[in-house]
Amino acid sequence: MIGKPFYNIIDDDKVDWGRLSLNPNAVHILEKNLDKVYWRWLSENPNAIHILEKNLDKVIWQELSRNPNAIHILEKNLDKVEWFYLSENPNALHLLFPLDYKKMLENMKKFCEELVKAVFNPIRAQRMAELYEMDMDEYLELL
Repeated sequence: MIGKPFYNIIDDDKVDWGRLSLNPNAVHILEKNLDKVYWRWLSENPNAIHILEKNLDKVIWQELSRNPNAIHILEKNLDKVEWFYLSENPNALHLLFPLDYKKMLENMKKFCEELVKAVFNPIRAQRMAELYEMDMDEYLELL
C-alpha cells in the first residue's frame, strides 16, 4: 500500500456519497467512483462541470440550473432548464432578463440626436476650436 493515495482505500460505511457529491473539493474522488455518485447533488457541484459535460444523460437539470459554473451548458440546453431554479443562479441573469437591443436602440435615438446637436453646435465648435488654439476647419477635421 505504500505510495498509494489514501483516498484509494474508501470505507463505504463511512462515506455518504450523496453529501460527497456536493463537495467541491471531492471531485477528484468522485471522478474515480462515478458508479457511487449521487447525480442530483453532483449536478449542483460547481467544480464538477467537466464530469457533468461528459454525462449529460445523468444530469439533473433542476439542480444544474442552480449551478453557477454551468451557464455554458444551460445556454446550449435551454429546453431542459428549470427556470424556477435558474432564478437562484447568480450567473444566469442574462438568461432570465435578456437585453432587447432593438428597444434599447429605439430608446437611445432621441438621446443620440440631442447629443449630436450639442456636440456639433456651431457656437460650441467655435469655442472648442479657440480653446485648443485651432482654426475651425482644423477642429472640424478632428470630429
